[in-house]
Amino acid sequence: MLIKTIAILSTLVAAAIANPTIGYAGYFYTNCTAPSIDAANAYAGSCVNVEDFPIKSFSAYIESGSCTDGTSAVLNTYTASGCDDSTLYRTVSVDGDKQCFEADVTLFSLQVECV
Repeated sequence: MLIKTIAILSTLVAAAIANPTIGYAGYFYTNCTAPSIDAANAYAGSCVNVEDFPIKSFSAYIESGSCTDGTSAVLNTYTASGCDDSTLYRTVSVDGDKQCFEADVTLFSLQVECV
């Protein structure tokens, strides 16, 4: 029983490490000028709703984990809650370096994918 439990926990840990967590922050000003007015962590395979503040820029980077099989992480941003493809605003490639993206929009949800 202990071996099965360890095996299950190892699988869960490996899955968590394999899937990236993206750090996101929305800014009222261009060039990701502080302070941020919204922040969230987005996880691969899930949709995260964020505060509906109008922003001029946002930052994103991989906080932990990575994509597998030679794929890369992207952050999808949406202008409505629920990550509905019909409201896709922009898709950006994300890596371990914090990047700033200009935007003049009110975002409502985020989703991470490995593509």
